[in-house]
Amino acid sequence: MQSALFTGISGINAHMGELSVIGNNIANVNTIGFKNSRVTFADVLSQTLTGGSGTNQIGLGVKMNSIQKVFSQGAFETTSNSLDMAISGNGFFVVRDPTLNTDYYSRAGQFQSDKDGYIVNPDGLRLKGYMANTSGTLQNTVADLMLSQKTISPNATADATFNANLDSNSPVIGYVFTLGSNDAISFDVGGGPLTANLITQGGLASGEAFTGGEAAAAVKAALETANGIGDTYTVDYNDQTGLFTITNDSGNGSPMNITWAASNSVLGFTPGLMPIAVGASGASSAAGGAFNLSKAGDTANFSTPVTVYDSLGNAHAITMYFRKDSSSASGNSWEWFAVVDGSDSTSGATELQAQGSISFSANGALNTESAITYLTASGGFEFTGGAAQGQMIGVDFGTSVAQGGTGTDGTTQYATSSGVSALTQDGYASGTLQRADIDQDGIISGIFTNGRSLTLGQVLLADFASPTSLSSAGKTVFSETYDSGQPLIGAPGSSGRGLIQSSTLEMSNVDIAQEFVKMITAQRGFQANSKVITTTDELLAELVNLKR
Repeated sequence: MQSALFTGISGINAHMGELSVIGNNIANVNTIGFKNSRVTFADVLSQTLTGGSGTNQIGLGVKMNSIQKVFSQGAFETTSNSLDMAISGNGFFVVRDPTLNTDYYSRAGQFQSDKDGYIVNPDGLRLKGYMANTSGTLQNTVADLMLSQKTISPNATADATFNANLDSNSPVIGYVFTLGSNDAISFDVGGGPLTANLITQGGLASGEAFTGGEAAAAVKAALETANGIGDTYTVDYNDQTGLFTITNDSGNGSPMNITWAASNSVLGFTPGLMPIAVGASGASSAAGGAFNLSKAGDTANFSTPVTVYDSLGNAHAITMYFRKDSSSASGNSWEWFAVVDGSDSTSGATELQAQGSISFSANGALNTESAITYLTASGGFEFTGGAAQGQMIGVDFGTSVAQGGTGTDGTTQYATSSGVSALTQDGYASGTLQRADIDQDGIISGIFTNGRSLTLGQVLLADFASPTSLSSAGKTVFSETYDSGQPLIGAPGSSGRGLIQSSTLEMSNVDIAQEFVKMITAQRGFQANSKVITTTDELLAELVNLKR
């Protein structure tokens, strides 16, 4: 009979223990990363009355067999702190106590950076993972993660890429004649060489930019004024091909040779090398035009600004001018000119510092690109600000047909307005760390004020063969035990580990409704066991009363 008393006491103690566990669960219902516990009971065998039969055994009550952690997924809460992290799936954050040099494991991802730049939880435990070097390459040594790189060094522009369209209907423009330079035409009508001057006899103003039609009218006037025998000429200009056609209407001088008397090339030919021969056919033609820096707006069809950076991170403006040079049945050719403004040029004057040419096939695809020609003494761009001179900047217009591409992935020449659809360059100024972003793989990227991002590190997760055997160390962290096995540390998403969600916290997995139900059952168990004690006490009292 007395054993019944102790049996009731064991039940009371067991259910009191369960109520303590339930109370702890409920108390931590709002604790970030908290995992609830459950109690398992086991009966206590007292004695076997007779024989070895299982029908003659008396128990001595109940005991709490174990308190198990339940590592089910908790709900997620969104925050405004990018260093707050939640694990979606299996795994634990690895944190280190810098004072004791001891590792702990936690599902609570409330992190921030301390005064030294380390990523720590509210108790100062440092988050562990892989750090990256200054170039953003992850190292393979597990270390305390810190936001050590507060600035990013500048990067000089080495490549600029254009995705643009150059209007195929653009006229060939850009005729500038300068007195005493390229203003004279030498021609022969059979009586000896004569010279016609486009400025004094053709009516053009020195140094001004003229259209092809205006240049054609000046050529006609100069020829008719200079020949002295009354010949008349028809001079036509095709603004799509850039070709001049000259016809001697009087039929004199067969053949008639016309060349430029000046050393400068204009209208597409050079003295003595490419004469315009007007013979029995009565007509001949030559292409030409030129870009003139002082008349850049009048001698180019299209322009676009490009911002580039020097070795010190200074920004400089380059204006890219595009001029249609010639047209043919197989495609058109264009020239481009890179002009640096006087405020950005080392010389202090606006300069044409580089140039090149591109050609297109008949279907508008980029056909060929010439090599860049630098016009500076250093053989590269020369910028102010004390940076390295002779900066080489590659200009990429896409993959041309000559390079084995289709020629349509970059710059094209279609019958639509000229314009740039994409323009990129790989340079940037220096910047300071603005914030840190973390992706699902745990990669920590630093976002800097210059718009650049750089990998700073990677958060690692630990998994265990038996996570329920971890030992609670308080403050929502666990420590390794013999039964849990050693931590298996790796990248999020690998080998069954969960993924990281940034700006998110995992809430407690305590289910209030379920805990209240457990509380009711524990209360009923406590009451029932107390009844066993009171009933046994009454029986003992009756037994004492037997001798009266």
